[in-house]
Amino acid sequence: MPPWLLPLLACPRCRGRLEVEGEARCPTCGARYAFRGGLLDLRAGRERPHLWLANRLPLIPLLYDAWRRRSTGLLSGKKLTLAEELVRLRDWLLPTGGPFLDVGTGTGVYREALGERGVGLDPSPAFLWVARRRRPGPYLLGHGEALPFREGAFGGVAVGPTWNEFPDPLRAAQEARRVLRPGGRLFGMLLLGPGPPWGLWRPWAEEVLALMKGAGFRGRLEGFGRLGLLLAEVEPP
Repeated sequence: MPPWLLPLLACPRCRGRLEVEGEARCPTCGARYAFRGGLLDLRAGRERPHLWLANRLPLIPLLYDAWRRRSTGLLSGKKLTLAEELVRLRDWLLPTGGPFLDVGTGTGVYREALGERGVGLDPSPAFLWVARRRRPGPYLLGHGEALPFREGAFGGVAVGPTWNEFPDPLRAAQEARRVLRPGGRLFGMLLLGPGPPWGLWRPWAEEVLALMKGAGFRGRLEGFGRLGLLLAEVEPP
Protein backbone atom coordinates (compact mmCIF):
# COMPACT_ATOMS: atom_id res chain seq x y z
CA MET A 1 0.00 0.00 0.00
CA PRO A 2 1.57 3.34 -1.03
CA PRO A 3 2.44 5.79 1.78
CA TRP A 4 0.16 8.51 0.38
CA LEU A 5 -2.90 6.24 0.76
CA LEU A 6 -2.59 5.33 4.45
CA PRO A 7 -3.53 8.79 5.85
CA LEU A 8 -6.65 8.82 3.68
CA LEU A 9 -8.18 5.67 5.18
CA ALA A 10 -11.08 5.76 7.64
CA CYS A 11 -13.34 3.20 9.25
CA PRO A 12 -16.33 2.56 6.96
CA ARG A 13 -18.55 2.12 10.03
CA CYS A 14 -17.74 5.14 12.22
CA ARG A 15 -15.32 7.11 9.96
CA GLY A 16 -12.66 7.10 12.64
CA ARG A 17 -9.02 6.94 11.61
CA LEU A 18 -7.51 3.51 10.97
CA GLU A 19 -4.28 2.09 12.28
CA VAL A 20 -2.76 -0.35 9.78
CA GLU A 21 -0.19 -2.89 10.90
CA GLY A 22 -0.81 -6.52 9.98
CA GLU A 23 -4.50 -5.61 9.96
CA ALA A 24 -6.50 -2.39 10.11
CA ARG A 25 -7.94 -1.37 13.47
CA CYS A 26 -10.25 1.50 14.37
CA PRO A 27 -9.43 2.88 17.84
CA THR A 28 -12.76 4.76 17.88
CA CYS A 29 -15.23 1.89 17.51
CA GLY A 30 -12.92 -1.11 17.88
CA ALA A 31 -13.64 -2.57 14.44
CA ARG A 32 -10.92 -4.70 12.86
CA TYR A 33 -10.35 -5.33 9.17
CA ALA A 34 -8.16 -8.14 7.86
CA PHE A 35 -6.06 -8.54 4.75
CA ARG A 36 -7.49 -11.24 2.47
CA GLY A 37 -5.22 -12.49 -0.29
CA GLY A 38 -3.16 -9.34 0.02
CA LEU A 39 -6.21 -7.06 -0.15
CA LEU A 40 -7.31 -4.98 2.84
CA ASP A 41 -10.97 -5.88 3.35
CA LEU A 42 -12.86 -2.70 4.29
CA ARG A 43 -16.28 -3.90 3.24
CA ALA A 44 -19.13 -2.84 5.50
CA GLY A 45 -22.03 -4.72 3.91
CA ARG A 46 -23.18 -8.11 2.74
CA GLU A 47 -22.19 -9.74 -0.53
CA ARG A 48 -24.64 -8.99 -3.33
CA PRO A 49 -26.12 -11.75 -5.51
CA HIS A 50 -24.32 -10.84 -8.74
CA LEU A 51 -20.99 -10.60 -6.88
CA TRP A 52 -21.63 -13.93 -5.19
CA LEU A 53 -21.76 -15.45 -8.67
CA ALA A 54 -18.74 -13.53 -10.01
CA ASN A 55 -16.60 -14.43 -7.01
CA ARG A 56 -17.31 -18.11 -7.49
CA LEU A 57 -16.99 -18.16 -11.28
CA PRO A 58 -13.57 -16.54 -11.90
CA LEU A 59 -14.11 -16.77 -15.66
CA ILE A 60 -16.41 -13.73 -15.41
CA PRO A 61 -13.72 -11.24 -14.28
CA LEU A 62 -11.19 -12.88 -16.60
CA LEU A 63 -13.45 -12.16 -19.60
CA TYR A 64 -14.59 -8.74 -18.39
CA ASP A 65 -11.91 -6.73 -20.23
CA ALA A 66 -13.04 -8.17 -23.57
CA TRP A 67 -16.60 -7.05 -22.83
CA ARG A 68 -15.46 -3.65 -21.52
CA ARG A 69 -13.54 -2.90 -24.73
CA ARG A 70 -16.67 -3.48 -26.80
CA SER A 71 -19.48 -2.40 -24.50
CA THR A 72 -18.97 1.38 -24.78
CA GLY A 73 -19.34 1.23 -28.55
CA LEU A 74 -22.24 -1.21 -28.48
CA LEU A 75 -24.28 0.57 -25.81
CA SER A 76 -23.62 4.02 -27.25
CA GLY A 77 -24.67 2.99 -30.75
CA LYS A 78 -21.07 3.50 -31.92
CA LYS A 79 -21.16 7.15 -30.81
CA LEU A 80 -18.39 6.63 -28.23
CA THR A 81 -15.42 4.29 -27.88
CA LEU A 82 -13.69 3.14 -24.72
CA ALA A 83 -10.61 5.15 -25.73
CA GLU A 84 -12.73 8.31 -26.05
CA GLU A 85 -14.42 7.54 -22.72
CA LEU A 86 -11.01 7.37 -21.02
CA VAL A 87 -9.91 10.65 -22.63
CA ARG A 88 -13.01 12.34 -21.18
CA LEU A 89 -12.32 10.76 -17.79
CA ARG A 90 -8.77 12.13 -17.70
CA ASP A 91 -9.73 15.54 -19.12
CA TRP A 92 -12.32 16.00 -16.37
CA LEU A 93 -10.52 14.60 -13.33
CA LEU A 94 -6.78 15.11 -13.83
CA PRO A 95 -6.92 18.94 -13.54
CA THR A 96 -7.95 18.53 -9.88
CA GLY A 97 -4.47 17.20 -9.12
CA GLY A 98 -5.74 14.12 -7.29
CA PRO A 99 -5.52 11.89 -5.48
CA PHE A 100 -8.18 9.89 -7.26
CA LEU A 101 -10.65 7.19 -6.24
CA ASP A 102 -12.18 4.70 -8.69
CA VAL A 103 -15.34 3.27 -7.11
CA GLY A 104 -16.36 -0.12 -8.47
CA THR A 105 -13.02 -0.40 -10.22
CA GLY A 106 -13.62 -3.95 -11.53
CA THR A 107 -10.43 -4.87 -13.37
CA GLY A 108 -8.91 -1.43 -12.87
CA VAL A 109 -9.59 0.23 -16.23
CA TYR A 110 -10.33 3.68 -14.78
CA ARG A 111 -7.75 3.37 -12.00
CA GLU A 112 -4.97 2.72 -14.49
CA ALA A 113 -6.08 5.69 -16.61
CA LEU A 114 -5.86 7.97 -13.56
CA GLY A 115 -2.23 7.12 -12.88
CA GLU A 116 -0.09 6.49 -9.81
CA ARG A 117 -2.23 8.65 -7.51
CA GLY A 118 -5.34 6.55 -8.12
CA VAL A 119 -6.77 3.83 -5.87
CA GLY A 120 -9.35 1.28 -6.96
CA LEU A 121 -12.17 0.14 -4.67
CA ASP A 122 -14.42 -2.84 -5.32
CA PRO A 123 -16.38 -5.36 -3.21
CA SER A 124 -15.33 -8.31 -5.39
CA PRO A 125 -12.11 -10.20 -4.54
CA ALA A 126 -12.29 -12.05 -7.87
CA PHE A 127 -12.28 -8.82 -9.88
CA LEU A 128 -9.53 -7.24 -7.80
CA TRP A 129 -7.27 -10.27 -8.16
CA VAL A 130 -7.52 -9.83 -11.94
CA ALA A 131 -7.01 -6.07 -11.62
CA ARG A 132 -3.79 -6.47 -9.63
CA ARG A 133 -2.32 -8.84 -12.19
CA ARG A 134 -3.26 -6.81 -15.26
CA ARG A 135 -3.01 -3.26 -13.91
CA PRO A 136 -0.74 -3.19 -10.86
CA GLY A 137 -1.51 -0.49 -8.32
CA PRO A 138 -3.34 0.08 -5.03
CA TYR A 139 -6.68 -1.68 -4.59
CA LEU A 140 -9.00 -2.11 -1.60
CA LEU A 141 -12.10 -4.18 -0.92
CA GLY A 142 -14.99 -1.89 -0.06
CA HIS A 143 -18.50 -0.66 -0.87
CA GLY A 144 -19.42 2.57 -2.64
CA GLU A 145 -22.17 3.30 -0.11
CA ALA A 146 -19.70 3.14 2.82
CA LEU A 147 -16.40 4.51 1.51
CA PRO A 148 -13.46 3.74 3.84
CA PHE A 149 -11.87 7.19 3.52
CA ARG A 150 -11.83 10.41 5.50
CA GLU A 151 -13.77 13.49 4.44
CA GLY A 152 -12.20 15.58 1.70
CA ALA A 153 -9.56 12.96 0.92
CA PHE A 154 -9.75 13.14 -2.89
CA GLY A 155 -9.62 15.62 -5.71
CA GLY A 156 -11.49 13.34 -8.10
CA VAL A 157 -13.82 10.34 -7.91
CA ALA A 158 -14.69 8.05 -10.83
CA VAL A 159 -17.66 5.69 -10.92
CA GLY A 160 -18.06 3.48 -13.97
CA PRO A 161 -20.89 1.03 -14.77
CA THR A 162 -21.17 0.30 -11.04
CA TRP A 163 -23.67 3.20 -10.89
CA ASN A 164 -26.35 0.87 -12.21
CA GLU A 165 -25.59 -1.77 -9.58
CA PHE A 166 -25.81 0.34 -6.40
CA PRO A 167 -28.76 -0.74 -4.22
CA ASP A 168 -28.76 2.85 -2.90
CA PRO A 169 -27.43 5.22 -5.61
CA LEU A 170 -28.23 8.33 -3.56
CA ARG A 171 -26.15 7.04 -0.66
CA ALA A 172 -23.30 6.29 -3.07
CA ALA A 173 -23.46 9.85 -4.45
CA GLN A 174 -23.50 11.28 -0.92
CA GLU A 175 -20.44 9.22 -0.01
CA ALA A 176 -18.61 10.41 -3.14
CA ARG A 177 -19.41 13.98 -2.13
CA ARG A 178 -18.17 13.38 1.42
CA VAL A 179 -14.72 12.16 0.34
CA LEU A 180 -14.24 14.96 -2.22
CA ARG A 181 -12.55 18.18 -1.15
CA PRO A 182 -13.98 21.61 -2.11
CA GLY A 183 -13.68 22.00 -5.86
CA GLY A 184 -13.50 18.23 -6.33
CA ARG A 185 -14.96 16.52 -9.37
CA LEU A 186 -16.82 13.32 -10.16
CA PHE A 187 -16.87 11.40 -13.43
CA GLY A 188 -19.51 8.75 -13.99
CA MET A 189 -20.70 6.40 -16.71
CA LEU A 190 -24.05 4.64 -16.53
CA LEU A 191 -26.69 2.91 -18.58
CA LEU A 192 -29.79 5.07 -18.90
CA GLY A 193 -33.44 4.03 -18.98
CA PRO A 194 -35.78 2.81 -20.07
CA GLY A 195 -35.13 -0.89 -20.25
CA PRO A 196 -35.54 -4.14 -18.34
CA PRO A 197 -33.96 -3.45 -14.94
CA TRP A 198 -32.82 -7.00 -14.01
CA GLY A 199 -32.48 -5.64 -10.50
CA LEU A 200 -30.43 -2.65 -11.73
CA TRP A 201 -31.01 1.07 -11.37
CA ARG A 202 -31.94 2.33 -14.86
CA PRO A 203 -32.66 6.07 -14.42
CA TRP A 204 -33.67 8.76 -16.88
CA ALA A 205 -31.19 11.60 -17.37
CA GLU A 206 -33.32 14.01 -15.36
CA GLU A 207 -33.41 11.55 -12.46
CA VAL A 208 -29.61 11.31 -12.43
CA LEU A 209 -29.15 15.07 -12.33
CA ALA A 210 -31.76 15.48 -9.60
CA LEU A 211 -30.07 12.79 -7.52
CA MET A 212 -26.65 14.43 -7.92
CA LYS A 213 -28.02 17.84 -6.98
CA GLY A 214 -29.56 16.34 -3.87
CA ALA A 215 -26.15 14.91 -2.96
CA GLY A 216 -24.41 18.28 -3.26
CA PHE A 217 -23.17 18.27 -6.87
CA ARG A 218 -23.76 20.41 -9.91
CA GLY A 219 -23.04 19.06 -13.35
CA ARG A 220 -24.25 17.77 -16.66
CA LEU A 221 -25.00 14.45 -18.31
CA GLU A 222 -23.85 13.82 -21.87
CA GLY A 223 -25.91 11.23 -23.71
CA PHE A 224 -24.44 8.71 -26.15
CA GLY A 225 -27.19 6.33 -27.18
CA ARG A 226 -28.11 4.34 -24.07
CA LEU A 227 -25.03 5.56 -22.18
CA GLY A 228 -24.68 8.70 -20.11
CA LEU A 229 -21.40 10.34 -19.09
CA LEU A 230 -21.75 12.32 -15.88
CA LEU A 231 -19.47 15.32 -15.34
CA ALA A 232 -20.12 16.78 -11.89
CA GLU A 233 -18.32 18.95 -9.36
CA VAL A 234 -18.85 19.72 -5.73
CA GLU A 235 -21.45 22.44 -5.23
CA PRO A 236 -19.83 25.45 -3.50
CA PRO A 237 -21.16 26.21 0.00
